[in-house]
Amino acid sequence: MLKRISFSWPFQLLAISGFPALFLAACSAQTQEGEVMRSIEPLRNLNASPQKAYDIRIVLKEPPGPFAEIDAAAQYDVVNPGECGEPQPVSGAIPRISTNEVVELQRISDTEFTGRVFVDRVLDEDYYGRGVCRWQFVEARVSFRESSDPMASWFVAALKAAAIEAGASKKTFFWSGHYPKAQIDNYVTFGSESRDHVSDAEKPEFFEVEISAQQAQL
Repeated sequence: MLKRISFSWPFQLLAISGFPALFLAACSAQTQEGEVMRSIEPLRNLNASPQKAYDIRIVLKEPPGPFAEIDAAAQYDVVNPGECGEPQPVSGAIPRISTNEVVELQRISDTEFTGRVFVDRVLDEDYYGRGVCRWQFVEARVSFRESSDPMASWFVAALKAAAIEAGASKKTFFWSGHYPKAQIDNYVTFGSESRDHVSDAEKPEFFEVEISAQQAQL
């Protein structure tokens, strides 16, 4: 099924409301003046029979409490938008083309989850009559929070595509003080890869999320 593609300039995920929408297959378009336009559903064709798959495992170690919501997504970017993308009507600029595809997770326990990502999930095709858009798998992300309460904090961890294809793992540390709520709605924290910046006395205040990957047997 052909769907409308999204254009977006390089973005950072900030502490914003409605964060889960960032995991859906939609991104925002942005004008030359930097005004964010409404999100639109991406135009991309998904591979009905992807062949290159990796199983990811997410383990929470010593979390500060339970997490009722957990979401995951795989990000894919077009590597040649200038050759195949659709110019913006006013500026003529061609922004980045990106999509985030939902990854289904299985709950093994309250602290362990598994899912499967596909490197070849999005098809390389000529979507705009300007040449073939070549998609590249970028990373897998997981987000979780204590509840659907709009004040609940989002904790986000990611594993880059290169690490996934190498069968590697990554640990991310989060300060437990942001659980279950911070001072602003839907606060988003990306944690840190180590606790070297804190004293030994403060290290127990952090919990760990480890994401690991291995090639799937199809």
